[in-house]
Amino acid sequence: MLGQLGRDLLNVEHRILDHRPFVNGEINHFLNEFELKRNEIEVETLFKVTETVGDLKYDLLERCLSLSTTHLKELGQEVDNLFLGIEQFLSKAQLPKEQSETLTKSRENRVLKRDSFLLDLNHRYDRVKNSFEEKEEEIDELYSDLQVKLNIPK
Repeated sequence: MLGQLGRDLLNVEHRILDHRPFVNGEINHFLNEFELKRNEIEVETLFKVTETVGDLKYDLLERCLSLSTTHLKELGQEVDNLFLGIEQFLSKAQLPKEQSETLTKSRENRVLKRDSFLLDLNHRYDRVKNSFEEKEEEIDELYSDLQVKLNIPK
């Protein structure tokens, strides 16, 4: 008996300071309560969803069918008109644009002016080239005369 009392006294400190069983119990209680409440809320939500879907299925289906039959012809005509407008737009966009007479005349005038400018430029290049060759020949003659006069061998 005394041995039992000694063991109990040693375990008293451990029993007083050990909160694990209490905390585990509280956690389990909280989880059970949470799961029960959550399940109840989810079940209520599922019932509400099924009621809403049922209402939509029967009420809106009939309304959609009646409205679609009344407005379907109008929508079809509007879509056809839209397609015609798109086809007309595409046909206009693909047609080549005709150029005006003033534009073609001015283009021809520019081509003629360019050709005459190029001819004039080539003529002037030829004149400069000829004058350069003449000057070169004159300088060559001048130096050759100087070499002869000064008796410098080539």
